[in-house]
Amino acid sequence: MKQALRLAASCTLLTLAGSCGSKESKETAAETTTPEATAATTPAAPAAETAAATTPATTPQAAATFDINSVPVSTANLGRFPYVGAMKGYRIPYNSDSVDYEFDRSYFYDGKNLVAVEGHVLRRRFLPVDDKKQASDLMVRRNYENFINSVGGVKVFSGAIPDEAVEKVGGSDVAKKGGISGYSAEYDVYVIRQKDKEIWMHVQKQNDNYYLNVAEKAAMPQQISVVPAAEIKKN
Repeated sequence: MKQALRLAASCTLLTLAGSCGSKESKETAAETTTPEATAATTPAAPAAETAAATTPATTPQAAATFDINSVPVSTANLGRFPYVGAMKGYRIPYNSDSVDYEFDRSYFYDGKNLVAVEGHVLRRRFLPVDDKKQASDLMVRRNYENFINSVGGVKVFSGAIPDEAVEKVGGSDVAKKGGISGYSAEYDVYVIRQKDKEIWMHVQKQNDNYYLNVAEKAAMPQQISVVPAAEIKKN
């Protein structure tokens, strides 16, 4: 009987010891796995740093266009619009080759962008009276340059207009309406600034003919208004 009691007591002690050991093993396992689980579920800090590094610090700004205030003010007597005529020995071949609008928009390349100038606009194409006596490209361009320099104007640009500048204003059709024809050819662009005037010009030589575009900046004359009641009754 005593031996049976001792055996039962021994079994009870072994069971308690086993339970404690199992509890300690679970706690130890939890302690060893918790940091790994935390590390697996916590976002890595360098990823945020990498994303920040790929974000540009500043946004590039578009290049500034031509500053009219950089042009000296001319006091020369310019006469009447369009202020400049044709080369000696040249003519306007057809009526459609000369347009004079009280108000329109023309484009002039300033070396960076096509500048839209609105106001009084004249566009003309000239051909030599005698095909065998046409002026050279240099002679036509130098004549206009000398004249514009003599009245206090300045040359803004000389060369071909890049495709990118034409696309910025809506493409070749829009540019053509604004006086840019055959924009791959070379242009000489000028501006004359006076106290009460801002006049843009470009000359373009193509084969035996050349083009002249003149625009004097001005506000549009408003011609549409409310019809008075008295006028409505008359009609």
